[in-house]
Amino acid sequence: MTEMYNVLVADDEPLHRRGITDMIKTLRPDYRVFVAKDGEEALRIIDANRIDILLTDIRMPKIDGLELIENLGTRMESIKVVILSVYGNFDYARQAIKLGAFDYLLKPLEQKVMVDMLAKLDAAFEKDYEFRRYEENLKQKLDSTMPVYEQHLLNRWMQSAAGEEELHEIENSFPLGYAGFVVLAKLDIQEVGQAYSPVDFNEVKTSFKVWMHQALQSMGSSILFYLDGSETILVSVIAHNNPLEWLMKRDVERLSAFIEQIRIEFGLTVSIGVGGHVTNLYRNARLSFEQARNAIEYMFYCGNGNLIFHNEIAYNPYKPALKIFPIETDISTALNQSNMEQTILALDTIIDRMLHDDFPSPVHLKESILYVLLDLMKANAAFLRNEDVTNLIAEMEFQIPACKTLLDIKEKARHYIHRIIDGMEKRKNNKNQQIIEKCMAHLNERYMQDLSLEVVAKKFFFSPAYFSSFFKAHTSMTFTEYLLRLRIDKAKELLYDGEKKVSEIALSVGFRDAGYFTRMFKRETGFTPEEFRKNIVL
Repeated sequence: MTEMYNVLVADDEPLHRRGITDMIKTLRPDYRVFVAKDGEEALRIIDANRIDILLTDIRMPKIDGLELIENLGTRMESIKVVILSVYGNFDYARQAIKLGAFDYLLKPLEQKVMVDMLAKLDAAFEKDYEFRRYEENLKQKLDSTMPVYEQHLLNRWMQSAAGEEELHEIENSFPLGYAGFVVLAKLDIQEVGQAYSPVDFNEVKTSFKVWMHQALQSMGSSILFYLDGSETILVSVIAHNNPLEWLMKRDVERLSAFIEQIRIEFGLTVSIGVGGHVTNLYRNARLSFEQARNAIEYMFYCGNGNLIFHNEIAYNPYKPALKIFPIETDISTALNQSNMEQTILALDTIIDRMLHDDFPSPVHLKESILYVLLDLMKANAAFLRNEDVTNLIAEMEFQIPACKTLLDIKEKARHYIHRIIDGMEKRKNNKNQQIIEKCMAHLNERYMQDLSLEVVAKKFFFSPAYFSSFFKAHTSMTFTEYLLRLRIDKAKELLYDGEKKVSEIALSVGFRDAGYFTRMFKRETGFTPEEFRKNIVL
């Protein structure tokens, strides 16, 4: 089955950009496609999103394709770059390959060439996957702190997958006692990836496990093991006969000190979640484990690097995602009015509504907020450029689920509301400018006719009152002032020709009364038409 990847098409030619995008969507419907009209926009999209494949033209304004590759720096390691160009010059290809490009193709791109290129990319990604899997297997072999079989058995215990024989085996191998609770300690996986190689992190894991065991010693006997598939999550099962309320202040202080110790020693953030007390660990450890995992998930709301007890939080991971339609709230009205302050206020109200009574799982909260944003996009798509809609939706569908904290998701949601309103305003201003230009062209063609505000407003499908304020807002003059100035300027041009009578000129620029024309002309210029003509001659 084909994996889903994020693709960015950067090309300054709209037809090529659209053609390549349509081709990819046809051949790989599951791919998420971003578009950019130049290298600068491409870099902004790459900064904001995980891009797996970049197809970029060589010749683009601002930043060309080769400069774009140079600007990617270390990000080139995770992006397959395909250079596209109408220039079949080998020097371009050699330079692109030298900079780390995956392939070099000529435009116009035929579908067969695209099919072959996507197949090559699939093979390259599969090779990368196999290499990562090899590294993971190597890491597991290096971790000799616990036999693989025992680690697997303990993981089955936490997942309620262990059978009766396995439970007896656990009880005999790890005679803890029956009552107790589960503690999870989770390292920030992004920090780990940035700070440590796989081999170095195996050493960190060993120290992390030893120090955690020391921090828990005063609470009772314990078993520690890493969660299968999540090497940054350490599970601690602790035998403790008394409820959690009996934990000594020093026990809590030791766990808090452990968090600080890991931060200072390894530069990593560790979050600790404590599950509830159960009277039979061997039978009910799964319950305490789930509660500890919920406490870890709750860090989304209070921030990583904390110690959270499950019994102290109002958290309901089973609370469903709320499908809140913007039309049901004030946010739709505020956004349509481009009122940023009111729109953000309405967004905060919607989020408060989602968090009412108890906090949902981060996944459900993200789904709810993404639903609101996508519904806003759908309702206002007609007021945005097609490319803006495509890029915004693709970004939101990737960025919102990737948010790590409530603050992060609020900031992202506000960012996209800013982008939507900004896009609407730009489109509106462009459209309004086009209308004004058409109106002014219309007046320039028909200034000599009997024009009125009502007639021109009807021509452009406006009410007279709205058109009057609209016209002044975009020209800094009333309709009457603009038309009068236009007619006077045309009259000046005709006065350069000394052959026409003033009455003829008045009639030819739209004045039916020569006397009125003379009064208006003097008011605007300081001269009568005849005086103006004499000054021209002099």
